[in-house]
Amino acid sequence: MLVTTNGMIILDDIHTISGDHYTDVLGGAGTYAILGSSIVKPGQSGWIVDRGSDFPQKVTNEINQWNSGAVFRDSKERLTTRGANYYGANDLRQFKYITPKKQITAQDWIETYGVEKLKSINSFHLICSPERVYEIFERLSEIKELRECHPTYIWEPLPDSMIKDNYNTIKELMNREEHIIISPNSEEAARLFGTEEPVDIDNCEILLKRFDTFMNKTNSCVLRCGRLGSITLSSSNEYPERQINHLPAYHTLTQKQVIDPTGGGNSFLGGFSMGYALTNNIDVGNLCGTIIAGCNIEQIGPAKYDSRTGKINNSNTFKERLKYYIETYNLSLSLEDIQNKLQI
Repeated sequence: MLVTTNGMIILDDIHTISGDHYTDVLGGAGTYAILGSSIVKPGQSGWIVDRGSDFPQKVTNEINQWNSGAVFRDSKERLTTRGANYYGANDLRQFKYITPKKQITAQDWIETYGVEKLKSINSFHLICSPERVYEIFERLSEIKELRECHPTYIWEPLPDSMIKDNYNTIKELMNREEHIIISPNSEEAARLFGTEEPVDIDNCEILLKRFDTFMNKTNSCVLRCGRLGSITLSSSNEYPERQINHLPAYHTLTQKQVIDPTGGGNSFLGGFSMGYALTNNIDVGNLCGTIIAGCNIEQIGPAKYDSRTGKINNSNTFKERLKYYIETYNLSLSLEDIQNKLQI
């Protein structure tokens, strides 16, 4: 197992700006992240799926198609974690929980996977507050066998934690000895540094550069910029000097195919996590994340994926989308080289 997440599974109610209402939609940051990692490389992920007494069989059937390493924890004493999503103009999203949430902790990983399996994980996708990141680091460091491992923590900060009041806390976290790749979106990063959200890629790069002196040289950042794409700031583990590289969004030229942005960032980081786990290369990770995000915003709910056929949304496979993306945006990348690195 190469990738896991502390993100939850959530069953969503979705209320669109046009007045449509969808229920029992498979969602949650953990769901999107692990689906993304499984599309890049099925059979190499693992996650904890908490099923309450109301969990639909159709959702279990869908998850079983992914070959995602799901470990089901069943409880008839509680309801499944559920949320309501309300969308307005300009992709504005409001979210609230409508049943109690059940978070995944480091102790859950230890009890579910055991120490030997945890030692094999290369990339831990974390979506949480800085305080919970500290808790995870401290709990895992208490286990001698895990102290000898050096995984990468791909941290997706909770949006409301990216504020100036948390500046020093997050800076301290990004200067610890653990290997961390932080990935806020551009609006969140701007709030952390007390600046305006950038509206073009040049100003996104200026914002990204602020992370250079904000964290130690072995850590790095992936700035998610929505329709503008994403930008990486590499670490000294990869290059002697930090490198900045930009990739356009998958649907830059096909905006009409974007139906629902829910889970785009989560799925990006799931694809990124697996790409990075397989290659230890931030730009290959970014490439994988970009393609996966494109898959997950083409419909209401997560992408339809069958690991047996490799088809995504009843259409092209990941390899075919990789080829399309590189050729469409005329990227100076070797398709064969990327496929070899990803072992696909």
